[in-house]
Amino acid sequence: MEDQHLGQHLGQLLRELPQEQARPGFTARVLSRLEAPPAPGMQKRWQPRLAAAVAVTVALTGGLVYNSRIEAERAAKVARAQQILHELRAEHGRIKKELEALPDAPVLYLGGDEKTDLVVDMGQVRSAEGAESAESAEDIQPATYRYDTF
Repeated sequence: MEDQHLGQHLGQLLRELPQEQARPGFTARVLSRLEAPPAPGMQKRWQPRLAAAVAVTVALTGGLVYNSRIEAERAAKVARAQQILHELRAEHGRIKKELEALPDAPVLYLGGDEKTDLVVDMGQVRSAEGAESAESAEDIQPATYRYDTF
């Protein structure tokens, strides 16, 4: 209610202001300028400015398009890297579960060539904490020195 009263009061104050009047001959001058042909120098003055504005607009648009393309490529690379990381973590989890399911002291085949195979008896390897297995350190021998490996 107070807003309506304030609006009415403001409208009354605006109506009391004096009305602006155009100078004598204003309408005739405007109409004569509209009917008259443009001055010869007027047309050539805006052409270089327009050309410069168009050139700047084209340059900015090209820069923005290039920047958006670079950002799209970067986003695609980031998405691919995240996908690969997810796959690696999943594979790590699967391998970890398989290792946990193995018996306590497996024999691991690490590879080799035509002459040599590398095999590790995990029962003969010290644990990560430095504790020794059931045998003492002197009893640990390479598998090639043992006869029960064949």
